[in-house]
Amino acid sequence: MVTVKVSSKGQIVLPKSIREKFGIKAGDEVEILDLGNELIIVPIKKDIKLRGLVKFDKPVTEILKEVREEEEKLEAKK
Repeated sequence: MVTVKVSSKGQIVLPKSIREKFGIKAGDEVEILDLGNELIIVPIKKDIKLRGLVKFDKPVTEILKEVREEEEKLEAKK
C-alpha cells in the first residue's frame, strides 16, 4: 500500500514506482471510480483500440462494488 498526501489544490502525486509499474507517463489520463467509501484509480491506455468492445449488463463501478462486498464477506468469515 502506498500513502500520498493531497495538496491544498486537491492534487496527488503518483509515486514513481506506481507510475513505472503501470506505465503511466506525463499527459496520460487515469479514471477515478467512486465506490462509496473507496476510490479506485485506473490508468486509461490510449494505445489500446479495444476500449468499449466489451459490454457489461451493469456499470463497471457496480460490478467492482459487488466484488468488494464479496471480498469483505470472505474476510469476515476468516
